[in-house]
Amino acid sequence: MTIYVGIDNTSNNESVGTAKFARRVAKKISDKYPVYAVSRHQFYVHPKINYSTYNFGAVIHLDCDDEKFVDDIFFKIKKIMESEFNIESNPGLAVAHENQISPAIINYGQDAKKSILTQQRALDLAINSNIKLEGFGKTENGVIGAIASIGLAATKNDGRFLQIGHIRTIKEPQPVENFIKAGVEKIFTLDGLRITKGIIFNDNDKPVKPSPINGEVILFVVEEDGKYKAVNKD
Repeated sequence: MTIYVGIDNTSNNESVGTAKFARRVAKKISDKYPVYAVSRHQFYVHPKINYSTYNFGAVIHLDCDDEKFVDDIFFKIKKIMESEFNIESNPGLAVAHENQISPAIINYGQDAKKSILTQQRALDLAINSNIKLEGFGKTENGVIGAIASIGLAATKNDGRFLQIGHIRTIKEPQPVENFIKAGVEKIFTLDGLRITKGIIFNDNDKPVKPSPINGEVILFVVEEDGKYKAVNKD
């Protein structure tokens, strides 16, 4: 079972960014709650939506069976956010056990990928689903992406993993088997060929970011000069 922690809108031109902030939070709570993964979920990009460089939310996936831990997780992370978020940003925090993720939450996340959403709808969803949700900063607009993120993560078919297994330890070209050992389950080209041998690399020797596909950790690649270049999806 999984408890999802949605974090959004923590970034501006001076902050560390949502992705790095989420991984930092994950590290701080991992001593008590096992972290399965951290994922990134892309939202609609539109001039009327305020964001810094990209418009996305992040989700920390915690291996946790009991819903009773939701409150403790929420307040621990709230304390971190209150002390560390940039004063000019407007982040949001949502925490929910997978049993609390209703079709309406998933639908909200899917809508966030294609339309402009309201803060009030996010707050109403949280109340009706008994989900812990809170905004910070001047506008508190991060509540929109925070709850949308957990809806998307719960589908197990959206976004890409920023952290899972040991994939962040691989930062240079490596054989396929090393990526499998690090946490990737399967590797495919974009046209469906499964890759079981060869060398995989990423631009600028950055860690690869596999995608959740039907609950599996899938890395997509394209062939380039006899090797396979990692592809970021969504």
